[in-house]
Amino acid sequence: MPPAPSQDDAETHPAQASPGQVVLLHGLGRSPASMWLIARRLRRDGFRVHQIGYPSTRQTFAEAEGFVRHRLAELPPGPLSLVGHSLGGLIAAEILRAPRGLAIDRVVQLGSPNRGSPLITRLGWLWPVRMACGPILGELNTLPAPPGRSDSIAAIGGTASWPVISAGFLRPNDGVVTLRSAWSGAGHRGHVHMLHSFLLISPRAIAMTAAFLSTGRLEPS
Repeated sequence: MPPAPSQDDAETHPAQASPGQVVLLHGLGRSPASMWLIARRLRRDGFRVHQIGYPSTRQTFAEAEGFVRHRLAELPPGPLSLVGHSLGGLIAAEILRAPRGLAIDRVVQLGSPNRGSPLITRLGWLWPVRMACGPILGELNTLPAPPGRSDSIAAIGGTASWPVISAGFLRPNDGVVTLRSAWSGAGHRGHVHMLHSFLLISPRAIAMTAAFLSTGRLEPS
């Protein structure tokens, strides 16, 4: 079960109604702890934050999506916004497009490979990589591309690639995902000069995430 909001969370803005519920979804091979800075900011802004962990390295994409849907259905009723890093953003966007009874308001994707990742093409065939990442790795470059732009989705990509690792990748990219792939399907688009994993600790990316969830625009007020 996701952790219950603490008393401190409930009292962040005692004179105002909460702006809503936000669910954070980590990326492949990560855990909810990787999203702690974003969680802290959103709680400070008055959101009721839930963090859902899922066994990303032991499931297919359909299994991971179903697992997350089941956990979302257990949350208090009402609209939800979703914030996902990398794989988590793919799951969030898929649930938004096919909510199946869930009330999804907005989605923020951080470095999500909406059109696959060139790093998977380059290294995904290696046995240690396949063992570490699990069955979902082989699916990420074959998932259907987003059907079109959605104004309910904001995508934030990174542009600080490793020259050696990402040599030959379409630029700009974050070392794992190209900006073109990260932006695909999103009606609101932003970028920060960060590597893929460091998008989660970028003050600007976090500020843009909070702004979009609050106002529907990426630029902080």
